[in-house]
Amino acid sequence: MSAQTRKYHEWNAPVSFWPQEVSHDPSLKIGEVLAILKSEFPFLAASKIRYYESQELIFPKRTASNQRLFSIADVERLRFILIEQRDRYVSLPQIKELLKQLDCGSAEREHPGKLRALRDTDKYAVKPGTRLQKGELAALVGISVADVEDYVRAGIIAMDSRGRLTSQAADILRYAELLKKAGIDLRILKSVRNSAHSHAVNVVNLLATERSRVSALAKERAVAQTAEFSIMLTNYYRALLVENIDVELR
Repeated sequence: MSAQTRKYHEWNAPVSFWPQEVSHDPSLKIGEVLAILKSEFPFLAASKIRYYESQELIFPKRTASNQRLFSIADVERLRFILIEQRDRYVSLPQIKELLKQLDCGSAEREHPGKLRALRDTDKYAVKPGTRLQKGELAALVGISVADVEDYVRAGIIAMDSRGRLTSQAADILRYAELLKKAGIDLRILKSVRNSAHSHAVNVVNLLATERSRVSALAKERAVAQTAEFSIMLTNYYRALLVENIDVELR
């Protein structure tokens, strides 16, 4: 544990961790933290919170019996981490560096000043793990059910045994529609989809050992590593695409 972390764990230590404008009183148990964030992050688990602690991203205080206690500031810090990962695809090392800058005041971040478990703009967002009917997906994307069926037949998206589609299908089809309007045909979209599937299999296979371990922390580490691989592959592909387009235009 770092010297800064040990300092934070001292009950009477001065507050030095971001955010400073909300309560740092450690009064929440881990289950209460999960309850506060459940609406916005329905798949958040205690193991993930413990994993973030092990990576020194959050610093809950400990009672004499070693029970974790969190403050509203800790909850906001967690919310920040989760949003950076979910909405901006920022890697944990980058988030850790940004938090260090926020902690020492060398970076500024717009902050609500109080905890908001669910933003107004998120009320109608598709939550992770949701399964959609074709009509629901069509309404979300702004296309017809026939268009959705065309994408299914082309192999861009796939239905489960009950005829439902994943929550990610909405974003997939939004981008697919933009690409189609730009002149990219379904064959190219299908080839990109097949490439993504192949890379996903490779990433999962790389983490087979970690995923086979029993501990919740090991499983959470595997999930985090999967996210890291996804970000690296996405950035790698983007760099290759930009370079190749630049070469073709010369």
